[in-house]
Parts: sequence; structure tokens; C-alpha cells
Amino acid sequence: MNFEGGMEIDRPLEKVWNFLWDVGKLSRCIPGCRRLLTLKEGEKYQLDLSDNVGPIRVDFEAYADVKVVEPGKSIQLSLQGKDLKGGGLRQTMEITLEGISESKTKVNFKASVTVFGKLGTLGYPFIKKKANSVIEEFGQRVKSEIEAA
Repeated sequence: MNFEGGMEIDRPLEKVWNFLWDVGKLSRCIPGCRRLLTLKEGEKYQLDLSDNVGPIRVDFEAYADVKVVEPGKSIQLSLQGKDLKGGGLRQTMEITLEGISESKTKVNFKASVTVFGKLGTLGYPFIKKKANSVIEEFGQRVKSEIEAA
């Protein structure tokens, strides 16, 4: 499944970048993120994620790898996770920033998500709807946190 989107944040590009690059702050915006461990600063992280996807409860142990960083411009990362009951997900994401004005930044993202195992049996429309919901919630949390600072 592929996703694209964007949002405008009423803060300068530098503030938005600093928030996105602060993994501790960013992890608090991820729906269902219970724990984040830094394995290698700026490169590799472990996340414990929990959520309900319809009738299925998923508990992922996931690993995020930062692939490419252009400071102030973009981040590319990959995420792989296994559910403790069987199944998992793979995701790649690119986040780009664009300064619209001195006080406003446009954040764009592209993501590709693959689910497999028990979770994958729910079907494409159901998974897509849940993924859209998680992405929307994450985006709103990020925007709220940055604009509140």
C-alpha cells in the first residue's frame, strides 16, 4: 500500500526539523508507541507498538533504520516489525520539508507499507483504512506538538 500526504505547520522550517529529528519527542506522537530504545543515535531505533486492527490486537517489536538524512530537508527511513503472535509489517517512508515563509513549513511524506501474516488476512480495504487513520492521528499530533512549543 502506498500513501502520500502533507500538511502545513505554523512554525519556521528549523523548528519543524528540530522536532522531527528529536526521536524522543517524535515517538510520543506515534499512535500505540509504548517504548523507544536508541540502538545507534541517528541511525537505528527499536520501538514497541500496540494497537487494535479490527478484531486483532497487534503488539509489534519494530526496528527503524534511518537511511538518508539531508539536514533541514528530508529524512528517509525503513521500519520492520514482527507481531508476537505471527505476522508483521515493512514500511519505507520519506519526509521532506519546504519552507513556505519565515514562519510556515510544508511537511510532505511518501510511505509504502506491506503487512503479512495474520494481520494481512484482514484484507486491503480494512488495512488501508486503519493505516490512513494512524497516519492522520500521527500528523495531527506532530502538528499540535510543534505549534504548541
